Amino acid sequence: MDEFDFTAIDFETMTAEFTSACAIGIVRVENNVIVQKFYSLIKPIPDSRTGKNTFVHGITPEMVEHAPTFEELWPRIKGFLEHQNIVAHNAKFDLDVLDATSDWYNIDFPIKEVYDTMSFTRCGLAESCAAANIPLQDHHDALCDATACAELMLFTRGVTNFLNDKKRDKGLDSTFSGKRVDKETLCPLNDEQVKNKQTPFFHKKVVLTGNLSAFPKREDIARLLKQYGADINTSISKLTDIVIVGAGAGPSKIKKIEELWAAGCRIKVIDEDELIKIFKVYNM
Repeated sequence: MDEFDFTAIDFETMTAEFTSACAIGIVRVENNVIVQKFYSLIKPIPDSRTGKNTFVHGITPEMVEHAPTFEELWPRIKGFLEHQNIVAHNAKFDLDVLDATSDWYNIDFPIKEVYDTMSFTRCGLAESCAAANIPLQDHHDALCDATACAELMLFTRGVTNFLNDKKRDKGLDSTFSGKRVDKETLCPLNDEQVKNKQTPFFHKKVVLTGNLSAFPKREDIARLLKQYGADINTSISKLTDIVIVGAGAGPSKIKKIEELWAAGCRIKVIDEDELIKIFKVYNM
């Protein structure tokens, strides 16, 4: 395979503001080999939000009170980022944090290309790593996530020397093909195109996780639900209405559901048995 150099990054933020970066993990890959890692807490740029993300990553305001600012870190991390290919999982988030934080300090630097490993797997980081047998021992630790992202990028390129023999033999396509959903399927239909507006899925944001025995390919069930007015999403948020849970559901998605329930969001969880019953009731 061609040699590919890149830098995998992961940010954690203290609040929902992109400027509130409180930790960064960086993994440098050269010639398809991880050659260097870097981690640091970051003193966040203050903002008015009172809600903290400590429950996600465990970083408290006290822990970052005396941490270096992003501006102070810049001389140490500049070489990892400037003129480099950048890789992240759900890259829009990490690039938004990087852009907002660097803009705050008037730091301007060029990068080459941005690669989002989530675009290959169509799954969250935990679920993607589980499917590829990539260790993710401390999810939401910035260096752990950046390392997992780097290994996931290498895996998508056929570099499997860090995997066990069973996963090495399978490769990318057999691991993730059943969980992929086409971009076109993620675009909801207009109301006039919907088959039946009376089903529980009409105008509902629906997320799929785990494996359904009746629908081995996630694309098949996603297309079916789309025909009945569902808006298929790949990640769970406070806007999610329904999560369809199959065997081996992603632990990060289950945790997210529990967190949103605790916050008062009434997300409906449907297992495969209930889903089949709904299909029968509405002749879907």
